[in-house]
Amino acid sequence: MDQIENAGHRAAEIIKNLRSMFGKDTTDKSAIDINKLIWNVLGLVYIDLRKHRIDLQSELSDQLPPVLANQVQLQQVILNLLMNAIDSMRSVEPRVLSVKSKMNGRHAVQVSIEDTGIGIDPANLHQIFNALFTTKQNGMGMGLSICRSIIESHNGRIWVSPGVTRGSNFQFELPTESNKDKVAARAA
Repeated sequence: MDQIENAGHRAAEIIKNLRSMFGKDTTDKSAIDINKLIWNVLGLVYIDLRKHRIDLQSELSDQLPPVLANQVQLQQVILNLLMNAIDSMRSVEPRVLSVKSKMNGRHAVQVSIEDTGIGIDPANLHQIFNALFTTKQNGMGMGLSICRSIIESHNGRIWVSPGVTRGSNFQFELPTESNKDKVAARAA
């Protein structure tokens, strides 16, 4: 009963966030604690992690400044990357999800979501973020394209590389809130 109740709360939260994503507040940006946001999204996927016996390893730097971002959009990026990682590990053992955050230089925060899944065929790496490209049987090919659009609209960048042992390592970088004016001037 507890699992059903938690799944119901998770579904309601996802629906609420999707509504917000397509509502008026999608352009609102504020100072966001990226680690707090990561933990909130990990709470949403906790049942999936347990259900698929995935070990979570987290290394979140406690010295991160805030990033200037739309909370709902950034939450959708992290949720999509986590769900893709979970999906990629369905047929492999061991299943390990590694989530990290750190400073990248003095003016950017970097987030890494690495899995021990099946990985990405090197022939597909150049098109993985393209709209309508998918390797999933029932995929629409929009998730990673939307992630890239969101990160780029925040003056950041996103990329993927092979995991340390196997799987994939999706990373994105966002300017810190204190660096927002310099980044906006460069983007203009």
